[in-house]
Amino acid sequence: MPDNIQEYPLVGNYRPHSLAQGNRNYLWVTTSDKAIIRVHPGAGNQQLVVNHSAIPQLSAGIIKDPNGLQRVWFAAPAPPRQQDPIVIMETTAGNPVTFYPLEDDAKAESIKLRTTNTGTDQTPVYEYSLLFAEPEHSYVGILTPSIGGHIDRMPVSQSTWLWDVAVSTAADGKTHTYWATGQTRASNPVRNENGLYRRRPGDTQWERIPVIPAGQKPSYVIADTTAVWLTATNPNQVIRFDLNSGTTRTVNLGTAVPEQLTFGPLGDLWVASSAGLHEFDKNLLGGGSLVSLPNGGKAKGICVAADGYIWYTNPDRKSVGMYEVVPPPYGAASLMGRTQVVYQGESEVHVKDHVAHPLVVDYVANGHPVPGVPLTCRIDAEGAAFEDGTHERVIITDQRGRVALPPVVAGDIQEDAVISVGLGDTEPHVATTLTITPS
Repeated sequence: MPDNIQEYPLVGNYRPHSLAQGNRNYLWVTTSDKAIIRVHPGAGNQQLVVNHSAIPQLSAGIIKDPNGLQRVWFAAPAPPRQQDPIVIMETTAGNPVTFYPLEDDAKAESIKLRTTNTGTDQTPVYEYSLLFAEPEHSYVGILTPSIGGHIDRMPVSQSTWLWDVAVSTAADGKTHTYWATGQTRASNPVRNENGLYRRRPGDTQWERIPVIPAGQKPSYVIADTTAVWLTATNPNQVIRFDLNSGTTRTVNLGTAVPEQLTFGPLGDLWVASSAGLHEFDKNLLGGGSLVSLPNGGKAKGICVAADGYIWYTNPDRKSVGMYEVVPPPYGAASLMGRTQVVYQGESEVHVKDHVAHPLVVDYVANGHPVPGVPLTCRIDAEGAAFEDGTHERVIITDQRGRVALPPVVAGDIQEDAVISVGLGDTEPHVATTLTITPS
């Protein structure tokens, strides 16, 4: 077994589902046992269990707060009737939770990020929303925290049990195409169709995309600006649907049952499965490679961390694991991603000024922006800080591979504040200087 994969049993014998990295680099793990678990990325055996009375029995998909605040968002597939399936949990002392009201019997398996540019190309202003698929009442929901947690519902008329959702965004950052997977279901409420579904900008109906043959059951889906990828069973496959050509490419996994998937820091595609961790070229050229798990079991949840490591959950072994991505051999062409500046705001302000849009960056690998990559954003200054008073945040790249740094507040000190962004220590951070002068 290679030295670059390690696994850590969860304290309390909890069964994990999904995981995501929050601020201060901690991993947050959802479970089926009324608990959320914090894991230290540098010492996986250092864990904190959050299991107070307000934590739902089942928790599933999870993402960090898109604004970089000290909280995570997660889905609860089968909460008690007095609760609701979209949950915010503060990652500070006491870990209080907030539930967003939906229908009494509503469920949600996954939760995804949508970013919309409500400004202009010259002065971008980003609004964050959360997407989820609600199968009981057959709709995809869009929850926007900045407008009081308002929820837009996009009804799905097809007879399918909605499972996962993704979004692809046009170059203007304003218009979105939505994707959802759905499955047949024999129990009440009965559903009789498996499929991948699309809703284009301006449409009011979802259309079924013919990439799923009869009997095949899709599950998880992700998207970027070029394609949509999904996992499916019967047969076990990873499927890529090209947004430009409308063509499909598949990779067969044999007996390995695929689960969640994510983009890696090298611009590659990673898939968790019952056999371990699969790495593929994003175009699904070739059969990919397989990393077996060190103690057996099956991988389910998967994410990339701010240091470029791949983390996964292993429900059978009641553990989480981390894998250090092997770099290209010495002398070979490297596909390692890099952070690059898209937009730079003001370069000089007065003391105590507020800088709403200091910096926007892309994370690009192999020539394409990569969604879902956690970039570390820092301010090296004595007085200046992000508007919540912190000097470092981890922010996930959106569906266009982009991160907008949060607003900066200049302190009462005359100084040159250095603002930088990058993927952990895997690359030199891009940086800009904000000169703070007397008022």
